[in-house]
Amino acid sequence: MFRFIIIFIFFSSPLFANEYVSKRQDLMQKFNKLMRSANQMIKNDEINKDLSSIYAEIEIIMTEYPSLFPDDSFGGKSKASEDIILNRVGFNDLSNETAEFASLASIAANNQDYDLLQQSHKSLYGSCKSCHSRFKN
Repeated sequence: MFRFIIIFIFFSSPLFANEYVSKRQDLMQKFNKLMRSANQMIKNDEINKDLSSIYAEIEIIMTEYPSLFPDDSFGGKSKASEDIILNRVGFNDLSNETAEFASLASIAANNQDYDLLQQSHKSLYGSCKSCHSRFKN
């Protein structure tokens, strides 16, 4: 029985890692879709509660995102750099900063504060580029 458990753990570890990779990819696809929607709404001057909700969803994604990078979830289909392991604090800080920009954008959209919205949206987009340049292979 003990041998079966060891064999199961050995062969299932890559499966668990793939679950993390798939979840990360799914969340980034959702994130990208939400950002496209936000861009379109801003372009159409639709600054309202729906736009605020989009940013609130982005904030939730970025709050959850760092938990999806356990040390054994790199390689294979993952495009995430192992630099995340070496600089976990920097990665987490960048994710938290991104969540904060999303929160500010949500508040700005809710209050129809176009200047704050533009600034927060631009910062949000910039943090995406920064993360990809630092932590994506």
